[in-house]
Amino acid sequence: MADVIDTRRAAWDAAQASVIGALLIWPEETAGMIFQQARASYFGTASYRHVFEAAHGLWENRKPIDVVTVLAAAGDEYKQTMADCMEATPTGTNLQEYLHILRDEARLSALQDAAAGIVWAHSEAEAVAAYEECGRLLRDTDMIEDLSWTDLISDYLDRMNSQEPADYLDWGIKPLNDVMFVSPGKFVVLAADSSVGKTALALQLAYHIAATGKKVLFFSLETDKESLEDRLMAEKQVAGIDMNRTKLRALTTEDYLRATDAGQRSNSIPLRVIRHADSIAQIRNRTVMHKADVIFIDYLQIIEESGERRWDVVTKISMALHRMAQQLGTVVVALSQVTPPDSGSLTMNDLRESKQIKHDADFVLMMENDNTFPSARKLTIAKNKDGKRNQRLLLSFDPVHMTFSPAKRKEPSEVPGQGAPMFDLDDDEGGENPFEQLPL
Repeated sequence: MADVIDTRRAAWDAAQASVIGALLIWPEETAGMIFQQARASYFGTASYRHVFEAAHGLWENRKPIDVVTVLAAAGDEYKQTMADCMEATPTGTNLQEYLHILRDEARLSALQDAAAGIVWAHSEAEAVAAYEECGRLLRDTDMIEDLSWTDLISDYLDRMNSQEPADYLDWGIKPLNDVMFVSPGKFVVLAADSSVGKTALALQLAYHIAATGKKVLFFSLETDKESLEDRLMAEKQVAGIDMNRTKLRALTTEDYLRATDAGQRSNSIPLRVIRHADSIAQIRNRTVMHKADVIFIDYLQIIEESGERRWDVVTKISMALHRMAQQLGTVVVALSQVTPPDSGSLTMNDLRESKQIKHDADFVLMMENDNTFPSARKLTIAKNKDGKRNQRLLLSFDPVHMTFSPAKRKEPSEVPGQGAPMFDLDDDEGGENPFEQLPL
């Protein structure tokens, strides 16, 4: 093992010297590639790192790079270091390979240091900090893409001709699938006032997505474990057990059979509920640990974050969730509270405590009661970066089974008597679009 470590250290040292040497010998040909792919932190030897930083400072200020200018910036005491690097550089042809070795060995060394920090931690806080550093290093791929217009068109045509289906989330509600094309790395906000049913809808969506094979985490920051269990078992797609019988602990023989069947199917449903993960760091760590494809967070405004004012706190949370989705390639669905307007329907301006949420989100769904019928909910796509927005879908809520289904309001002539409007479930896979287009 010691021999392997010594060999890798020698390779890292040689790569550091060769990158510096190539920069000094062939600056015009190599500077762009080196400064795009290398960082000062990749140089474990202090003298090499100092020379690199001196050259990088010249590059950023658009000053010429050669042996004389770099020596002037670094200092005369680094003359021998620079001479040794140039002498140790056999060729500039293999520069890309030197850069790969430089990056890989630097990252491995940093990971080993972070892992040692866990082993030798004096407290749980120190161990958690070292663990988070490991996660940050694993996520930090440093893959900068520099694409020409030709590259982009070629990639587009390749995707269009691919036999692989597009990787969009299946929400389990067909009208949503038809207009919301949510791919990995997107940030979705589901907003509603208290007691409208956003947690129930989120659980329904999370379970269905997991049933399609996606790894799903449901971060519950507010709802207790027993309530989550009761709601999930009430859903028709899970077990369909009457919520009232669950609350009264009066399950029938058929209910027990349904629960047992749900248990037998559970190993094929990659859904996990995470509780007591109250900070962005904890949420991110669990997401990385379980390699989650999709995470649901219930709800955004109660994530712990520092800040003197609530606007600052929620703004930082929103920006962190947006950044996490992009960096991890995970779909982040965050539930959000709203401040209902005095009149009219909800808009994105009603998202509670920070307007940053509407700027960060790729999709915003606003859910509210339809006052013409107690079981109806209006679900509005207020923001849709990849499609139409301001479309409203009518949902029918079954509180006994905690399930939402698309519905159509019957025309007045279809409603028997003069009572409240009635709704039909929209089970037709075809037919007309059930969305109502709102004015922009």
